[in-house]
Amino acid sequence: MLREVITNGSSVMKKEKCIICLNAKGKRVCKINDNSLICSICCAKIRTSNCDGCFHYTQAEKYAKEKSVKQKSEKFIMAIDPEINDKVDQALAMAEKGNIQLGESIISALLNEHYHIDMVQYGMGVVCLMKKQYGKAITYFDKAIKINPYFVEAWFNKGAAHQKRLELGDTIKAYQKVIEFGDSSEHFVNHAKGFIRDLEKQIRKSSGLSMNDYLKSMDMFNDAFAAMERMEWEKALSGFKKVLSMDTQHTQSYGNMGICYCQLGKKQEALAALEKSLELDPKYEPAIINLKVISSLADGERLPFAKFKSVDYYKDITTEKK
Repeated sequence: MLREVITNGSSVMKKEKCIICLNAKGKRVCKINDNSLICSICCAKIRTSNCDGCFHYTQAEKYAKEKSVKQKSEKFIMAIDPEINDKVDQALAMAEKGNIQLGESIISALLNEHYHIDMVQYGMGVVCLMKKQYGKAITYFDKAIKINPYFVEAWFNKGAAHQKRLELGDTIKAYQKVIEFGDSSEHFVNHAKGFIRDLEKQIRKSSGLSMNDYLKSMDMFNDAFAAMERMEWEKALSGFKKVLSMDTQHTQSYGNMGICYCQLGKKQEALAALEKSLELDPKYEPAIINLKVISSLADGERLPFAKFKSVDYYKDITTEKK
């Protein structure tokens, strides 16, 4: 169950057999068994109050309390089936050895009948990640997390998939959950910590923002962009200005403000915003194109809706370089 897929799609965490069942891979250090490795299923079976202080015991207790509250308010129940979990684990082992098609077919069959089990949703997500189907992988990891909010491996692989799609904000949020819920002794938790630490240094160096402010500005930008796509120009304009109040070097916000001003009939303001965007990045192609088009318009003339095309320029050019 602890099988992970790191950002290059390869699997890690090859460990010895569980000392209790002698079948599944040992993945957790068991303090009541002389710190030997046991599998997640045996961990759940033998867990008692003697495990107090163990990370996995603490997380199980935390989850049980939350589940109890949800059961009272939403009749929430999470299905746990060790046999199904073991089948998923075996299917992923096949996929890791190169037989992705067979592993996928096994999990797909399980998914038809056991879609309510977090491990089954997670398993299909891992298969999609191996096949570089990152969007589909995220969908399955989200379903697994909805069933089990403390599913650390699902959070990690969701972050890895977002990272592959260059969705930085979602990558950060997923890895933050890995750090929050995960055991610091696990490799993937340290991977998440390293990623967050390095990225925070880059963000502070380039924009002067803290990680939290950076995420907040990204959410503001996404909200403003969504308003622009709905042609709510005043609302979008206000949103982009809020982003710039936090990050004065945000090229895309100035570029999008140029569109908003144009659609509000304010040609000169539109041109000024686009020129500011190009001051920050002279190669920013959307601003170059829009400046040329808007310059040709008469005062008060607006861009026809058919001319709009939503692009993620920096994401696209980064992908092209790979």
